[in-house]
Amino acid sequence: MGTVADLVQMDTRLLPPRTRIACYVVSLVGLGTFVYGAVAGEAVRAWETLLVNFLFWSGIAQAGVVLSALLQVTSARWGRPLKRVAEATAAFMPVSFLVLLVLFLGQAVILPWVQEPVEAKQAWLNAPFFVVRQGAGFLLLSGLSLLYVYWSVRPDIGLLRESGTGDLGFLAQRLVRGWRGLNTERDVSQRRQSRLAPAILIVYAYVFSLQAFDFVMSLDPHWFSTLLGGYFFIGNLYIGVAFLAVVAVWTHTQVRWRGHVGTDQLHDVGKLLLGFCMLWTYLFWAQYLVIWYGDLPEETAFVMHRTAEAPWAVLAWIVLFGCFLIPFVTLLSREVKRRPRGLLTIALVVLVSMWLERFMLVSPSLWKGEFLPLGVIELAMTGGFLAMFTICYTTFLQAVPVLPLADPLFGTVEGVRARG
Repeated sequence: MGTVADLVQMDTRLLPPRTRIACYVVSLVGLGTFVYGAVAGEAVRAWETLLVNFLFWSGIAQAGVVLSALLQVTSARWGRPLKRVAEATAAFMPVSFLVLLVLFLGQAVILPWVQEPVEAKQAWLNAPFFVVRQGAGFLLLSGLSLLYVYWSVRPDIGLLRESGTGDLGFLAQRLVRGWRGLNTERDVSQRRQSRLAPAILIVYAYVFSLQAFDFVMSLDPHWFSTLLGGYFFIGNLYIGVAFLAVVAVWTHTQVRWRGHVGTDQLHDVGKLLLGFCMLWTYLFWAQYLVIWYGDLPEETAFVMHRTAEAPWAVLAWIVLFGCFLIPFVTLLSREVKRRPRGLLTIALVVLVSMWLERFMLVSPSLWKGEFLPLGVIELAMTGGFLAMFTICYTTFLQAVPVLPLADPLFGTVEGVRARG
């Protein structure tokens, strides 16, 4: 299992230099594709793909911190070894904010009500108020999240410094300024995290409901749904749990950490993934049933366009199978949840399907063509986001210990030393 020194030291091999260079190249290709599409006659496809990827990748960035906050609020011991790999998604938040600023510049393309104001909703759907509420909400939630992550990683970096296992990088040195000893720092860290975690959960629900209203519902200004906010942020947590399942499998395969992330943790993450699969489906059905039963034109048009009209109907069935039927049926099996390959496969299916679900929420409101707008532009831009997310995520994990050894619920340092 390894000693404390072995476990707490940072791993600088998470992303080999050649792979990192390749990720930068793919990111630049994605950026170039967006610029080319925006100026060469494919503006709608370029901007809507940017919006879809903003909702998906910034959603993962926030969902990881929310899952870590849930572990903190519930004092869950089972998921403590996964706490750091969950909250490391916060490293992508600065990139998300830059993308949000770019989206503000493209309001005239992605927001129909900018060019054609809806008189009855002008008090809400106006550009200045839109920028203020989205910018303020993003900064508030990101600020709380980054502060939470700071107090989470600080004791572990201090433990690394006290163990003398390696040189701290610039970021790590900044994070442990004014170090007061492990016991004191651990107590302060737990108090601060316990105060921040509930605030993050509350603000998350509000901010992501606002994202649903502004970036999904307002794309079709005459459609409305009071359940969309809850459906959207629960779906985002579903994406976050699927990502956590992927990194849990990766952590399980690493010899250094296998003793802490075993098949029991994989099984628990699999159960959590199944639970969010059912919760997401329940909210989808609750929203669909009310619209179907009410049969009001202003409500049914949004759903009918996506489920019964070309070219979207086939994609809607793919989303249903990938987000619900496949994971629900397979995750009922205990063995699938405990086997790394089985859990990894289902998690990847969910991630791809939920990207398509975000695409289905956005694109049909903006795209008026006869063919499905899934091609080189969408693939290149999504690949660019994936590459940049990989860079941010692994850079963070290379700067801090991957296991939260200083967390009291993970196990005392002395206990880890004894097991090692």
